[in-house]
Amino acid sequence: MGQTSTDIKRQKVFLLGFGGVGRALTRQIVSARMHHRRRNTLYLDIIGLTDSAGATYDINGLSDPYLTRVIEQKALTGRMGVPQVVPETILSQIPRGTIVVDTSATDQTVAFLQSAVQTGCGVVLANKLPLAGEMTWFDELTAAPSRWETTVGAALPVISTLRTLLDSGDDILRIEGSLSGTLGYIASQLEAGVPFGAAVREAKQRGYTEPDPRQDLGGLDAARKSLILGRMLGYRLSMSDVSVESLYPAAMNRLSVDEFLRDVDSLDDAMSARARELTAGGRKLRYAAVVEDGRCRVGLVGADPAGKLGSIRTSDSIVVFTTRYYSDNPLAISGRGAGQEVTANGVLGDIVSLSREMC
Repeated sequence: MGQTSTDIKRQKVFLLGFGGVGRALTRQIVSARMHHRRRNTLYLDIIGLTDSAGATYDINGLSDPYLTRVIEQKALTGRMGVPQVVPETILSQIPRGTIVVDTSATDQTVAFLQSAVQTGCGVVLANKLPLAGEMTWFDELTAAPSRWETTVGAALPVISTLRTLLDSGDDILRIEGSLSGTLGYIASQLEAGVPFGAAVREAKQRGYTEPDPRQDLGGLDAARKSLILGRMLGYRLSMSDVSVESLYPAAMNRLSVDEFLRDVDSLDDAMSARARELTAGGRKLRYAAVVEDGRCRVGLVGADPAGKLGSIRTSDSIVVFTTRYYSDNPLAISGRGAGQEVTANGVLGDIVSLSREMC
């Protein structure tokens, strides 16, 4: 017999953030309707969308044609182009059991997430800041029904693998990884002898960096990812405890973006010397995170070319787990670790997984 409408679970979803990842996620939810019905007996009912200007909301669900129009309007104008309300006024109306999804890049969502959790909602995070901010935020959000796979490696199953290792009782001795495609590219250029300034400008031209490349070069994104992994291991650390190697001096923060891109050539000699030092003996230059012995650090390293960190393509991400049971041959997860579509797909997987848990 075929499925009836009563067999289908209607899972309500409320989305915080409607940038590139949020729009890609919404498109994927709409396009996967039949797949979710057949495989998961599930209908993901988007009841609200927010961006920095406000929110649109309907307790009965926003229709697919409406969602498509809002996606198109946001992409064209940068605004959703619909009558909007303040997200906080909606919170009391969100039903218990709703999954609140945060694809934003701000810690201003934390209070909303905390209130949602306290009223019986689940949480899916692509936004790293709630988990890399105050320790109490991490404790509260991860103790609730929640998923945060895409905070570290986009859709790569880094978080779920670590959870499985921890749940099984394995001892995690060391985690190391290349977690920034941007810094991976720049490291590969330095290794090839390209001057640092030229490598930075080329990365920006290719769209690999943020509009201000210092947001990548400072290493904070990789540091936040390492902190999330460390906290999952039980390390009671804050961002100030993470050792971070920035690829530019703090004095250059006072420059405009254009001034920085002009003056970054002044770092060429120092960065070339650093690259030669770390690649002596044929080692591979990587910008890596290391989590072990209660500490987290991120920075340039010289990786064994025969090892897993040294053998990956520099455009890929990799996380390597050395554990009691994976000691002689550590467990590695690698592949594309960035991009709006792949990140959105990882978020969608988290939503489906969490919906099953909350049945």
